[in-house]
Parts: sequence; C-alpha cells; structure tokens
Amino acid sequence: MSRSLILLTALSAAALLTSCGTNRSAATHPPLKTAPKVSTDRYLGKWHEVAHFPQWFQKGCVSATADYSQNKDGTIGVLNTCFRADGSQRTVSGVAEPVDASNNRLRVRFPGNFFARLAPVPEDGNYWIIDVTPDYRHAIVGTPDRQFLWFLSRSPTIPQARFDRMKAIATEQGFDLGKLVVDQHTRITR
Repeated sequence: MSRSLILLTALSAAALLTSCGTNRSAATHPPLKTAPKVSTDRYLGKWHEVAHFPQWFQKGCVSATADYSQNKDGTIGVLNTCFRADGSQRTVSGVAEPVDASNNRLRVRFPGNFFARLAPVPEDGNYWIIDVTPDYRHAIVGTPDRQFLWFLSRSPTIPQARFDRMKAIATEQGFDLGKLVVDQHTRITR
C-alpha cells in the first residue's frame, strides 16, 4: 500500500472518529465555543502547525502545514503537508465547506480516498475554529470531543506570550494540554 493511500486512509478514519466523538461530547464537555465570525478570505493561505495533539495519522510528522484556497465552486481547497525528520514529505488534498455563514465550523472531506467517502462528517462540522487573532496570524482549531487540537500560525515562529494565550484558551475550553506536542520546527520567541 502506498504511503499516500495509508495517509488518506488514516485521515479518513480520523474523520470517522471525529464524527463519532462529536456525538458524545455533549455528555462529557460543555459546548465548545468558536470564534464568533471568521473571514474566509482572510483565513485562506498557508498555516504552520506549531503544536498539536498527537494523532496516529500524523505519525512520523515532525512538522506540518495546511494551505487553504478558494475553489471555483465556493468550497475551500485543503492541502495538508507532513514534514518528516528525514526531509521527506507527504501531502493529502481535501475540500472544506462552512457549516453556516459564521465560517467558524467547517466540514472537511478528503474525497480522493474511497474510505474517506464512506466516513460520515458531522452536520455541525469536524474542523472548529476556536480562536483566530484579529490579524489572522494565529488560530486554534479543535473538535467538540476535545480529541483533536491544533495551534496554527502564519509562521513557524510564534511569540511566547501568544503561545501562552493559546494554551490558556484551550485549557478554558476543556482541552487536556498534557497531550500537547510542540512541532520540531516551531520557534517560540520572547
């Protein structure tokens, strides 16, 4: 099985797990708060993952980026890139669509993979933008079951004060930061 197929299968399973976890989140967590309104145009572009909760589909990644672009049909193109310690990389392409006009919850699918087409995506989305700074330089993304969390930045360098604020927001939202891993390419500055 090719590495691309393995990655796509893993992401498909993650989407399935996310959709299942979303249903039980109401019983164990208060509702996840999201950014009030997200400008899709300002959110587009490249984001560097600076920290994340480990996921088996990211195994072997020491760093990652996500590139978002506007598709002609109004959906958002997603290109995730995993960087490995040996310098190699792998990518997976997907499509995202906002759940509603607030653009703070997205349904993300990876249609190029057979298994991904079988995995249901929750109606309320599987990519929740919890926080985005007014300048769209930093964002926090997670899921209502608190099993998935990513800290994103437009650069792999992030000020310590901003990183601390992201951790505080995630903690306030009920995420267990004992699982948080800082990407190897992240530089936290004073």
